[in-house]
Amino acid sequence: MKQSTASHSYCQRHIEQDLPAPPCNEERWQHVIVIPAYRESSSILNVLRGLSRDNIAFLAIIVLNRPDSDGNLAANKLLCDAALALPAADEGEGCYRLGGASTLLLHDSEALRGPLPADQGVGLARKIGCDIAWQWINRGCIDSHWIHCTDADAKLPRDYFQRIDCVDPGTAAATYPFIHTPGSHPACDRATALYELRLHHYVLGLEYSGSPYAFHSLGSSIAISADAYAKVRGFPRRAAGEDFYLLNKLAKVGAVERLRGDCIELESRESHRVPFGTGPAVARLSPDEASPALFYHPHSFAALRALLQIVERHTIDAGTDLQSRLGTQGLDSALASACEQVLTAMGWRSALAHCARQSAGESQFRRHFHQWFDAFRTLKFIHGLRERGLHQQHLAGLEKLQPTLWPAPAPGQALGEAVRAHWGWTRQDPARW
Repeated sequence: MKQSTASHSYCQRHIEQDLPAPPCNEERWQHVIVIPAYRESSSILNVLRGLSRDNIAFLAIIVLNRPDSDGNLAANKLLCDAALALPAADEGEGCYRLGGASTLLLHDSEALRGPLPADQGVGLARKIGCDIAWQWINRGCIDSHWIHCTDADAKLPRDYFQRIDCVDPGTAAATYPFIHTPGSHPACDRATALYELRLHHYVLGLEYSGSPYAFHSLGSSIAISADAYAKVRGFPRRAAGEDFYLLNKLAKVGAVERLRGDCIELESRESHRVPFGTGPAVARLSPDEASPALFYHPHSFAALRALLQIVERHTIDAGTDLQSRLGTQGLDSALASACEQVLTAMGWRSALAHCARQSAGESQFRRHFHQWFDAFRTLKFIHGLRERGLHQQHLAGLEKLQPTLWPAPAPGQALGEAVRAHWGWTRQDPARW
């Protein structure tokens, strides 16, 4: 396979070392999925075997990893032993049969390089697995150019791999529907459901604002184009937030498409394995506090919408009286002033001057602006407004504030169900499992 310039550069400069060699230069599998695993049960093997029954040949790469902050050498023994009990596959060391023509590659990163640095954690584990997938795609072993990523607690829908076939050409990444399902601890289940609503509320706010970064960032529910993966130099080596930063970069080289259909089901559970994210956030929520102030103030998204509308009309430059211009979009003087303060601290005037110098027209100006005002700076803008008086809200308090970001529920429909229906997300048939 002829390599692009980005692929050649990635192979020469950025790919992880000591990866397992592809078994051959002929196609063996249709799809590939990467799963980091640290202190996980063997349940993911049942999920993968279930997918293998559907006559799809896929390669599942499980990257066993342990951070150097964990001294337990047997942290991954449960999953490792279960994998080793599978029949050996013909593709080489570490390969096991899942059923049909599908294969498990168990990559024990600790055995090859020792425990991973705690500050690189799951990001490095995902990068190792995705680098293997990327290399094997480029060697012709895998037909699809998509690298699927999920987690070891996920239950994947029956059409998980087929759904990527409908994605538009040139798309850099796709995000799958997801839902956290109840476990055995009601307090944890409630906290997880609330935190999931928080994630949805933020994306709905970005969607309302017209942001090009209105997508969820969960490492358990994404697929990445192999070519785009090389362009952005792979997963960031981070202990948390690696999915957010990767998608932020991918959105600058191509579209990030939100898929419809059945949700990936994720287990509701507390977790201290990463410094932030869903698991740690759920663990921090007090079981005695029914509805903590988790939600960004809706006025923040009204402010973001006003800003992006000005940019869309190309009526902003480094000399703009921003407060006045925001006022013409309906913001009151206090909120317009807060916006200007936040953007000034972010260096918006010099950024806009740079955008203007690099642009031959309005479309180029908008593209350069969104390259600068990316997902990270968008979140920083929202946080800046929070620090200037737009405090986070309780779930019940959102009903009294405008704009109303939630979709209107149908009679008898729960809020989470209404949100999922808004995006065309559905629940899996329980009989599947």
